[in-house]
Order: sequence, then structure tokens, then C-alpha cells
Amino acid sequence: MRIEIVEAAEAEKAAAVFPPGKNFVDLRGNPKAVEKIAAARRYPPLRNFLTTVNGTESIFTTASASTRSDLPAVVSGAGAHEFAFEATLVFAEPSLNFERRQFLELSSGLKELLERDPADTIRAVLRIAPCDFPAQAQRGFCLGIRLVAEGDSPEQAELRCGLAMARIQQALLFRARSLKQQIGA
Repeated sequence: MRIEIVEAAEAEKAAAVFPPGKNFVDLRGNPKAVEKIAAARRYPPLRNFLTTVNGTESIFTTASASTRSDLPAVVSGAGAHEFAFEATLVFAEPSLNFERRQFLELSSGLKELLERDPADTIRAVLRIAPCDFPAQAQRGFCLGIRLVAEGDSPEQAELRCGLAMARIQQALLFRARSLKQQIGA
């Protein structure tokens, strides 16, 4: 798996906001609300990702998540199909969202774990970006994850994406356990 870490400029005017808006579904507070998310009902790997990453074993909350399929004409490879997954995560413990170091350590740890996967049909970008937290009246950070899987057919690309999402989910939980030990949670 090819992984790239990108740090967005802190001065970006178009920062993410958490919680993102009136349609935000708080899956930590209400795990059964995953049923309200149409994409999660249609795509089981997304449902599993959302349920697990927002679960009690995790220290994360998803601000957003989506999937999409790209047509062959849109992607670079001749005859290739792509299926993409995107998510934005924040820490469930608000104080951690204001420490850039937490996001740097998280992204480098994820990269280290994910690069062990030799798959060359999957690429991911981990983006540390500014995020506004109105409840705390502060600007902090969030982690954007973009995963793209290639396949010879739309079905193969979708399957590869689902498998890669499971790897990211596992890596996030591994990092969550490590961070819980560090902060004594």
C-alpha cells in the first residue's frame, strides 16, 4: 500500500468544522444511528468502519465518511477502475484535537503499519488539516484519510477498497490502544 502524509497549512481559511453541521450523525453517542446513513446501509465495509472507529475501543470520532466509484475514463490506468473511500477523523477526547503532535504521531504510526501491506493497487493519503471546534471556540486539527483501490472491474476495485478499509480500521484501533496507554485513558 502506498501511503503519503500531507500537512495542510494551519492558516487555511477553509478549515473543517467539528461537528460538521446539522446533518451530523453522532455514532459515538448513538451507535445505532449508522442505520440512518444510506451509504453505510449499501456498503458493508463502510458500515463496519464507522461502527468500529466510533466504538468504545476507539478514541476517534468520524466527522465524515464517503465512498465512490470512478469510471474507467476518469482514472489513469487503461481499462482500470477505481473505488475510493474518504473519512475525516477527530479525537473523541476534545483536548487531543489541539495538539498537532498527536496527529503527527497518529499519521506516522498509521503509515508505518499500513506500508507493511505489499498491495500496489491501493494508495492512501493521510492529511493533517486545520479544524474548527465551535464548542471549544478553538482551532485544532483533524485527520483526513483518502484511500483509492484499483481493479480490473468495478467489483474488484470495490472489494479491494473494502479490504483496505479493514486494514486502516485495524491500524486505527492499534494506534488507539497505544495512545490510550500513553494518556492513561
